[in-house]
Amino acid sequence: MKVQDAIDKATARLAAAGVPDADRDANSMAAAALTWSALDLISKGTDEFPPYRKRKFDEMVARREKREPLQYVTGSVSFAGLRLQIDKRALIPRPETEQIVDLVLAHRNDKPARMLDVCTGSGAIALAAKKGWKELSVLGSDVSQEALLLARENAKKLKLEVNFVRADLLRPFLMPFHVITANPPYVTEAEFPALQAEVRDWEPRQALVSGPEGTTLLDRIPEDASHLLWPGGLLAVEMAPAQTAKFADSLDRTRDFDSIRVLKDFQGLDRIVTARRWKNS
Repeated sequence: MKVQDAIDKATARLAAAGVPDADRDANSMAAAALTWSALDLISKGTDEFPPYRKRKFDEMVARREKREPLQYVTGSVSFAGLRLQIDKRALIPRPETEQIVDLVLAHRNDKPARMLDVCTGSGAIALAAKKGWKELSVLGSDVSQEALLLARENAKKLKLEVNFVRADLLRPFLMPFHVITANPPYVTEAEFPALQAEVRDWEPRQALVSGPEGTTLLDRIPEDASHLLWPGGLLAVEMAPAQTAKFADSLDRTRDFDSIRVLKDFQGLDRIVTARRWKNS
């Protein structure tokens, strides 16, 4: 069978299964199975699909047909210029989270600095920050041992020196950090059943849901960060749009932060709250 014919048939199967962007996903899986670029698919679409590559493609299509996320099926995801290994051990990094990396790199200077990325998952934020700021000493933490194994695999593959440890948010740490980042679970228990099938049925629930209001973990960050962040240090936290105002108010109430800002994502929704610790605190 020719490559384009196989893609067309896969697209029809995925569309019938209710997969969004079926054509895009079929092309992505074909490229992964063939180890081709998107341009190769266009220029070599009339080539015969090698049988062993076709079997791999068919296996991918069957998995995606069950609404397994495309990134888990192909085994990788692009994030902030890195190609990360990804599977069901960790949440799939989203494009909007790259903004946190931009904030960290904008904070860069020529002095030695330490960064803590909590709820690190696949290590995406920690690894991208280290890639862009070589002098930065980066520590990533998570409660999930499986996610930490994946993060370490990514660090090894990318040859980036980032340490990953098991910890529950900020309280286990004693030494202060110049940068603290977090992309914690923030979905409410009531919202979870209505999530897209790819998210609800495949991604780790522990990395998505955080209590009845989605703020069980978020509520702990302001007070703990105020004790663990260097004066002048940067805090950047991702959350749901409806949670940003309350979180910003919580930072303000500690009286340890200034420059508190709520930043919007690509869709114009409030998404990330940033703050600096008072330099004279």
